[in-house]
Amino acid sequence: MNTEIRNIDSTNNLTQVASKCTLGSVIRYADVEKRLDQQYMEDVKQLRKNYSEQNKLRPFVVRFNDLEREAKVREDRMARTILLLGEERFDDTRKALLAGNDLSRDIIVMVDDKLPLWLAMRAILEQTTEVQVVDLQDALEHFGIKASRQAIESALASHKETFETKTRSRDKFVSLKR
Repeated sequence: MNTEIRNIDSTNNLTQVASKCTLGSVIRYADVEKRLDQQYMEDVKQLRKNYSEQNKLRPFVVRFNDLEREAKVREDRMARTILLLGEERFDDTRKALLAGNDLSRDIIVMVDDKLPLWLAMRAILEQTTEVQVVDLQDALEHFGIKASRQAIESALASHKETFETKTRSRDKFVSLKR
């Protein structure tokens, strides 16, 4: 009799273990499909809101990007000017910065140590319409940049996208490309 009780207990335990394993997580595909459909519809709704808001902001973004490009051009030109005229002329701003003064309304331009020849040429030509190469060489010398005629010609040839050269009779003129 004890044997029968044990067999029944064993059988009962085995069915409970099997029941626990099979009742765990069962995926109902219809529920998953419904949730995916709901998520898709919510994403479409949110994307429409996003696109609508982007369209409202687009003119401001375009204007901001235009101002950024313009500022970059001006900063580059200022850096060339500082290096061409000499940094000592603009040391007051740096001294004030190092002294801890509030320069939040001042404009500070960081420059490299040495201005490449072609950028010095560009800085000079930004202030004139057209100049003879010999006069350009004299202008560079005035600003403390010793450059041979060959170096200037080489810079002109290397940066054809920036400079335009014209020959009239025996004189060679250079200007910036528009």
